[in-house]
Amino acid sequence: MITPICKALVIKPLTILLLSVLALSIGCTKIIEIDIPDADPMLVVEGSIRNGEMPFILLSESQGYFTPIGNPLDGFYLGGAHVTVSVDGETYELDEICTSDLPLEQLELIAAGIGVSVQSLTMFPLCAYTSLTEVNLIGAEGKVYDLHVVLDDYEINATSKLNVIVPLEETFFFVPATADQDSLGYISNTYTDPDTLGNSYRWSSMRINQYPQWHELAGMKKDAAFIYPLGSPWDDSFINGQQFTFSMFRSPSEFDAHTAEYGFWKTGDTVLVRLESIDQVAFDAVMSFESAYSAQGNPFAPPTNVLSNIEGGLGWWIAYGASVDTVFCGL
Repeated sequence: MITPICKALVIKPLTILLLSVLALSIGCTKIIEIDIPDADPMLVVEGSIRNGEMPFILLSESQGYFTPIGNPLDGFYLGGAHVTVSVDGETYELDEICTSDLPLEQLELIAAGIGVSVQSLTMFPLCAYTSLTEVNLIGAEGKVYDLHVVLDDYEINATSKLNVIVPLEETFFFVPATADQDSLGYISNTYTDPDTLGNSYRWSSMRINQYPQWHELAGMKKDAAFIYPLGSPWDDSFINGQQFTFSMFRSPSEFDAHTAEYGFWKTGDTVLVRLESIDQVAFDAVMSFESAYSAQGNPFAPPTNVLSNIEGGLGWWIAYGASVDTVFCGL
C-alpha cells in the first residue's frame, strides 16, 4: 500500500507545476500594436558620371514601408525636373530624355545603362536626364561635378569628384584547384594603389557574350549592364601605395539561381571588368547601402542607417574614374 501513495505524492506536485507554467505563459501573452507614422516623401536621386561619358540621372520619390510594390518601372521615375550640372565654374542644363520618344538604337543604350530589357522600357516608359551635345559635360579625371535638381517643392544639391583613374594591370580567369567543375571559376584582378591614403574603389563586371543555342535564352546577351556584386566597395586602409591582387565572384542573375554556375564565370564567357575610383563620401554611401542590404533577414545584425551624399534628398550622385579590361574565360 505504500507504493501507490508515493506515486500520488510525486505526480501531483509535477502536475501543479506544469499547470502553473502554462497559466503564466498564457497570462503573459499580450498583443502589442505599433503605430508607424507616415514619413514625408523625399526626392531620390540615382546619378552618375564617368570618365568619357555624359552624366545620367534618374529621379524618383521615396515610398512608405507598407506601400504595395508593383513593377519598378511603372510610373516610378519622374519627369518634369530642372536638372543642372556645374563644372569648372560653368553650369549646364541637362536634357530630359523620355524612352517613349526614342528610336530603337537609343532605347537599347538606355536599357543597357540601367540594366533592364528594351521590352520593359517599351511597356513602362521612363524619363532620365543627361546631355546629348554638351562636350564640356563629358566626365574627365580630376574634375568636381555639382548636381542641382528642382522638382515641384523639392530642391537638392550634391557634389562628387572624379578621382584619379587607377588602371587594371592584369586580369585573368582561373578555376580553383579544389573546384568540382573544371569549367567554372573566378576572375583575378591586379592594380597598384596610389601612394596617398584615402583612395576608394568599386568593382563591377558584365558578360557580353550570348547564351548558346541550346539554352532557353539562346541569343540573349548574358548581362544587360555592368553588375556590382555584394562587397563591391573597399578603400586603401590596408593597401596604401601597394600592388593589390584580388579575386571576385560573379553576382548571380535570376537565370542561374539554382544551377551549378551560380556565382561563377564559365569557360567561353567574355567579360568586361571595371575598376572604379570613387571619392570618400561616395564610398561611405555605397558601403552603408551594401551593409544594410547584406543584413536583411539577419536578426543579429546591428542596425544600419543608409548614408547619402544628397543634400535635401536621398540616394547618391557619384563620379566614377573607371578602368575597363576584357577577360576571355578560357583554360
